[in-house]
Amino acid sequence: MGLFDILRCEWPVPLPDGVVLKADWQTKSLGCTLSEFALTAQGRLLQADGQDTGFHGVLHFHGLGSDGALHRLEAKFTDGQLQHLLPTQQAQYSDEGLRLQPEGQTAPTTMSTP
Repeated sequence: MGLFDILRCEWPVPLPDGVVLKADWQTKSLGCTLSEFALTAQGRLLQADGQDTGFHGVLHFHGLGSDGALHRLEAKFTDGQLQHLLPTQQAQYSDEGLRLQPEGQTAPTTMSTP
């Protein structure tokens, strides 16, 4: 199972209609030290003591909904401010924070040599 961090989310979360979260969100994107964080309604990521993290990057997190399904989300932050919050099915970044290929484009499969 491994270690993780807890994320409480005050920001509106894109869950299916009528579904509510049964417990706190969990993430492995923030160091996995069993720390607690909050995503505020203003789109800032705070430590448990209220200190702004200034987080810059992509955060993936998940939680169990009242429908019994595991819901996964992606949050992108720039200079500490939330830029987007999407269901993982619409994710724009890999778990490592790398940009996924835009829809309709494919990566080259071989490199040509001169």
